[in-house]
Amino acid sequence: MIVTQTTPPAYLPLTLAEAKLHLRVDGADEDTLIPAFIGAAVDTCQQITGRSLMAQAWKLTIDDFADEIQLPWPQVQAVQSVQYKDDNGATQTLANTVYELVGDKVCLIPEQTWPTVRGGTGSVWVNYTAGYGAGNEAAQQAAVPYGIKAWLLLAIGTLYANRESVQTGVSVAALPERFADSLLDRFKVY
Repeated sequence: MIVTQTTPPAYLPLTLAEAKLHLRVDGADEDTLIPAFIGAAVDTCQQITGRSLMAQAWKLTIDDFADEIQLPWPQVQAVQSVQYKDDNGATQTLANTVYELVGDKVCLIPEQTWPTVRGGTGSVWVNYTAGYGAGNEAAQQAAVPYGIKAWLLLAIGTLYANRESVQTGVSVAALPERFADSLLDRFKVY
């Protein structure tokens, strides 16, 4: 199984204004730095949870069809196409009347059959979109759960306040044990 992001998200789950409000930053001096912190927090959050936060396109490559094809990096919104190599090695696109999206899985519709594939590595691929929300930036941002947004703001605040990987002579106060990371627990894909 190989999963490739084919189109990155067009938007971030938080606006620059939201991050600046959380950081208590009024001026524009750090307007190029803060989006980098937002991006780093989003990347880390997606890695921890195994989820797509904002709408983005993925391609899953597998060796053959299965009863159910689990699509990684959910929240799956839509399947654009299911393609495969036929017996002659030619690429075919499967009619969407053969399969359906059920949650985060591509399933065979009853009384349909998967076609025969040529066999070998990477003979089937599924192109799909995943992430919270659809539509414009505001609609997608509004669909991201509050727990994820809170974790992102905490991570951005930590990056903003601690700009070096090692600090000396600094007093640090931590939130209660696992509080920040527990915000993501219910969103993790296992």
